[in-house]
Amino acid sequence: MTAESSDGTAYKVAVTGATGYIGTRLVPRLVAAGYAVRCLARSPRKLADRPWYADPRVEVVASDLGDESSLTDELRGCAAAFYLVHSMQSGSDYAAKDREMARRFARAAAAAGVGRIIYLGGLGEPDQRLSAHLASRREVERLLADGPVPVTTLRAAMIVGSGSASFEILRYLAERLPILITPRWVRTECQPISINDVLHYLVQCLTVPETSGRTLEIGGPDVVSYHQLLQIMAEERGLPRRLIIPVPVLTPRLSSWWIHLVTPVSAQMARPLAEGLRNRVVLHDDEAA
Repeated sequence: MTAESSDGTAYKVAVTGATGYIGTRLVPRLVAAGYAVRCLARSPRKLADRPWYADPRVEVVASDLGDESSLTDELRGCAAAFYLVHSMQSGSDYAAKDREMARRFARAAAAAGVGRIIYLGGLGEPDQRLSAHLASRREVERLLADGPVPVTTLRAAMIVGSGSASFEILRYLAERLPILITPRWVRTECQPISINDVLHYLVQCLTVPETSGRTLEIGGPDVVSYHQLLQIMAEERGLPRRLIIPVPVLTPRLSSWWIHLVTPVSAQMARPLAEGLRNRVVLHDDEAA
């Protein structure tokens, strides 16, 4: 799909989660690429200070994704829709909420005539016993794909960029603790990707028809452990090497409270992220690139 239709008008795409970390960065990239963007946001006022808020190519709509009929109307006229929402901060029942939202969104997108859905999910090996957070991401991916609208899923590991929850946890731990007592997950391998590359993939997959209905893995060039990432972060911040001591007794619950004490990330948000760090998240191929 090019940015313009045959009559020269810009294709309209919907972005759910437009106030989130990815959404706020994706909207101006889509506008720069020539698309008209309809932002679906629970709190549109959160976008009022964005430089692109008043752009005539951007439409901001109040939406909580809870009313299927309203959601259908909000998606109508959109050639594609980016699904960038999750409920991790809503409590222990976040997976159930995510399931219901995904089912509702798939039905509404079909009823609205949306041409395709683009979803940003997570890497992880299903046979490794995925954490609850990663398993929920995989389930959302499946539920979206169960509908009649083709889904493009991009699976990523840690996103490197200021404001990313996982990245900020890493930064605060490296900056504030010269000695770290960590769970064994510190030895787990991952393949992080920069926020700029994630945005590039999200925008460009609109122009590549072969990505429709596909699941693609995206990542940076390096496979590293979280131990290595902590040391790299310390080095980049001009700090001495950190003494990192893995121990077997730190449970995800204790880890989440420890993260909450050291970083601004809430324990509610930290726990599913900490649980996910036990899973190796590395690409199988570079087909996306």
